[in-house]
Amino acid sequence: CSLKKKKKKNSTVGRREIDKPKKILISLWPEWSDTEVNAEKWDAAKASKDSKSRVFGTMHFLFDDPEGKVELPASLRVHTWKRPSEYILNKTPVVVENEAAFDFTSANEHLLSSELMRWVISELYILWKVCNTGEEKAISTEIVPNLWKPWEHIYSLCKAVKDHMPLYNAYGKYVIKLYWMVSPG
Repeated sequence: CSLKKKKKKNSTVGRREIDKPKKILISLWPEWSDTEVNAEKWDAAKASKDSKSRVFGTMHFLFDDPEGKVELPASLRVHTWKRPSEYILNKTPVVVENEAAFDFTSANEHLLSSELMRWVISELYILWKVCNTGEEKAISTEIVPNLWKPWEHIYSLCKAVKDHMPLYNAYGKYVIKLYWMVSPG
């Protein structure tokens, strides 16, 4: 009789544990290291052979992410996907134009309808302001370096080293360093 009670008790506990939703951490983006970035081939070697385009008068193979197109928030509807070379025709696009000032909103007005994108842009703006405000208020004559630069988290045609500057990649391949801060809850 006591064995049956134990069995019944254990099976009830088992069912309760099954009924509870389990928290599973999902990796949205693959993790990588600086070593992998430094070994990366930035040219067309890994580009899809289906993605051919004329860029600056020569034939190039363009990078297509093997994971497919990025799924955007529902509030951001994509009419068409375009590469910078398809709408910036009179000059070579630049990743970073001005290192001293950075306008997060005017270039991103089309993204502000998305709550997620407003949050991301706001967080980047806050980081920029907090880390770079003291520069002009320095009391001593020594130059105070910028502590945080958003472009130092973008890699293309460069090595993962301090103070690197990402360059425009006509093939379309970039690696972005994101910090995903989640509290286990």
